[in-house]
Amino acid sequence: MDIGHVFLHSLKDCVFMLPIMLITYVIIELIERKTSFATNGKFLSGKASPVFGSLLGTIPQCGVSVMSAKLFDKGIIGLGTLFSVFISTSDEAFSILIASEKRLDLIPLIVIKLVLAIAVGLFFNLILSKKKNFEGEVFEHDSVCAHCHHGVEDGKYAWVKMYVLVPLFHALQTFLYVFLVTFIFGIFFGEEGLIGEEKFAKYLLSVKYAESFITALIGLIPNCASSAIITSAYVSGGISFGSLVAGLISNAGVGLAVLFKNTKEIKRNVFILLTLYFVGSFSGLFITLITGLF
Repeated sequence: MDIGHVFLHSLKDCVFMLPIMLITYVIIELIERKTSFATNGKFLSGKASPVFGSLLGTIPQCGVSVMSAKLFDKGIIGLGTLFSVFISTSDEAFSILIASEKRLDLIPLIVIKLVLAIAVGLFFNLILSKKKNFEGEVFEHDSVCAHCHHGVEDGKYAWVKMYVLVPLFHALQTFLYVFLVTFIFGIFFGEEGLIGEEKFAKYLLSVKYAESFITALIGLIPNCASSAIITSAYVSGGISFGSLVAGLISNAGVGLAVLFKNTKEIKRNVFILLTLYFVGSFSGLFITLITGLF
């Protein structure tokens, strides 16, 4: 096997995705900074909050999931509202899919996550009421998204950092994830790979009903890398659409990390984590079973 050939082939497959990713992240940055829902959590209050939370969670940005976790931790919003945002959040999956040949799969992915997020959100808010009324919490954008906006500050050329350097960093980071997954898949499962396409295809058939439980577990990792790896694996043909859905439903971005900072509520946090896992894994399994009939 020619490692150099696999490297160049993988790079060629991924390099054309980079400009589209960059444009996508510029748009995301504009959305996060120029819209009120990225800094004000008022939309997460009220009876229809799971619906609004689900809709806004589908927009590829990290602010809503982090904010919802902080509001829930203060007892201002209900558990259902939190789940609605967490389930609908997709993070890096949006930019990777939109830049790939499987971009049309983004439509059923968003629809499935949206419907499930609203259903789960309304269910939990129905049986569990929130503790407090909304207190007018407003969050600074850079504090809400502090994990990815270090070094962005006010100044004459601050816009360069906000709308050029930060999106470029995001795009290069995501590109690296996609390339590494593609390269590794090429080494093991390419035409001349160590395992080969035929053996890999047989392996996928043998474990297709267990895949969703694995990807849902990976999705629980509170980092953009987990959603990027899962989506990259799907784009490379390594996992099924059902497994993609499973991993992205359980993935709540950095929101889970925010919750687990409160060590006094460890039982509550574990319950939320396990609920996300089971909703994600069984939803993915159901989709795999349904698609297997056709």
